[in-house]
Amino acid sequence: MSRIKRRRRVKCKLACEVLHSRGRTIPGRIVTLSEGGLALITKLGFDQGDSIQLRITPETGGKPIRVSAIVWNDTNSGASGTSMRLRRLGCVISEPSRAFLELLDRLCPAGPEPTIVPIAKPIERDVTAEAVEADLPRSRELQPPPKREPEESLPYFRVRMKQIGGPRTRILTLRARSGSHAETLAHDELARICKDAEGWGVLHIAKVKRRN
Repeated sequence: MSRIKRRRRVKCKLACEVLHSRGRTIPGRIVTLSEGGLALITKLGFDQGDSIQLRITPETGGKPIRVSAIVWNDTNSGASGTSMRLRRLGCVISEPSRAFLELLDRLCPAGPEPTIVPIAKPIERDVTAEAVEADLPRSRELQPPPKREPEESLPYFRVRMKQIGGPRTRILTLRARSGSHAETLAHDELARICKDAEGWGVLHIAKVKRRN
């Protein structure tokens, strides 16, 4: 089963412009960047799946970076006052440009590859020294395996998946014991309903209170 490596993500405060209809622009602010997307604060609201165009001003100035993105979610960015008029847009970038990746490298330099640490060989036990007489009771009885939580008591996780190298996305909501368990179940479910499940990767996993 295929997996994609975890992508870099960095918090930031970058000015940008959202290109609106008839050549108008609306100011905004980029608050997070990653190799596969960004989070944007602006006054405009969008529907999931809408395509938007942005012009990001680099932190050192210079030529604005133009970005094409797809809106993944649209939520209020605050709870009171004037911030209620602001929206926080989570956006997916399928094919980030070189200029965009260079901006991410400046804000969050890629670290070195992880070092593989060899596992020490276990020490062989002397079985004869630990042998006990057959008629003596064992010092520790075998314990039954721990009971697994019933499925109806497990929390919900929302798993966002994207076709690698393609525009298709899916959202799966399912019960799981943990985020990694939810990822495994999401891939299994996708394999059940799609013929090209090997060509999909996980974008984001979030724990939610209930299934919508």
